[in-house]
Amino acid sequence: MSKTTIQRILLFILLVLLQIWLFNNIHLFGVATPFVYLYFILKLPVKMNRNAVLLLSALMGLIIDIFGSTLGLNMFVMAIIGFLRFYLLKLFAPRDVFEDYAPSFETLGNFMFVRYVGTLALIHVVILHLMESFTLFDPVNLGLRITGSFILTVVFICAFESINIKGFKK
Repeated sequence: MSKTTIQRILLFILLVLLQIWLFNNIHLFGVATPFVYLYFILKLPVKMNRNAVLLLSALMGLIIDIFGSTLGLNMFVMAIIGFLRFYLLKLFAPRDVFEDYAPSFETLGNFMFVRYVGTLALIHVVILHLMESFTLFDPVNLGLRITGSFILTVVFICAFESINIKGFKK
């Protein structure tokens, strides 16, 4: 196994454990929960096999579901994110870069990376909260939960990226 593969496995385990034990218990003002496990899928190499990305996304969602008792909700949302990641990278990644790289502040630039993270986080949070509530009975509360979770998710992912250890950068 290569060094980067081991680092990705460790990042996968770390983010799952952080999400299960720490971030699932954060409910800022009773509405906002950060979903930092999304960071793993965002940081996968651009040229990684799309089936592998989809499998890793679904696996991460399944593990979060098992420990969070959410009955397939995260697996469904993460499978959608894994599928859409390729198309969103085509929108945000520079066209003149041909080598295999992982999206980051360095490779995409600050503005494009935040747009990439924000777009995937918004899709993730909207689908997750709509499926979780399964009703539009209280649209104000639903809007607050989506907005708060989106902001917290983007802030935490950008913070993780800014303190990213040099070994995880490619």
